[in-house]
Amino acid sequence: MTIANSLSILRLLLSPLILWAFLFSRRRVILLLWLVTGLTDVLDGWVARKRGEITELGKILDPVADKLVLGFSLAGLICRYNLPLWVGLVYLVKETTQLFGGLFFFRRQRMTLPSNLWGKAGTSLFFTGFFLYLFYPEIGYYVVLVGLAFSVLAFCTYTVELLKQIKKAPGVANRS
Repeated sequence: MTIANSLSILRLLLSPLILWAFLFSRRRVILLLWLVTGLTDVLDGWVARKRGEITELGKILDPVADKLVLGFSLAGLICRYNLPLWVGLVYLVKETTQLFGGLFFFRRQRMTLPSNLWGKAGTSLFFTGFFLYLFYPEIGYYVVLVGLAFSVLAFCTYTVELLKQIKKAPGVANRS
């Protein structure tokens, strides 16, 4: 197990605590968990590149941990801070579709698509919006919506790239 993958697993394990903190109105704990999960996200990528520990497992663990942190944060904001449910539903549908598309692609190509600028920007905007939403809901709401738009745009770009990769693959015409 690499250090980078261990950091991703830590983030994955911390993610449900975010929802717990929301449900029990522990704002300081929420902020602390966001800080720790954000730092481990930055650190796992840096460590993986610096130590040459980029692995296929890490390419899966890192985005899954990100999605869980984001998903539990959205759920908490919806339950305790009245973020509209439709925001979470759009995110959930997008992520579920992306997950199944990614699994399908992995089974066919034995590779994963790397994250892109749109996805990274969407994640950054989401967390900026979440933080703002806790203190300034009217501003945070719009930042969350921009993050959601970037996230959907990232999904579209991943889909286009996935289709290009499938089309380029040898023997595609023979596959059913």
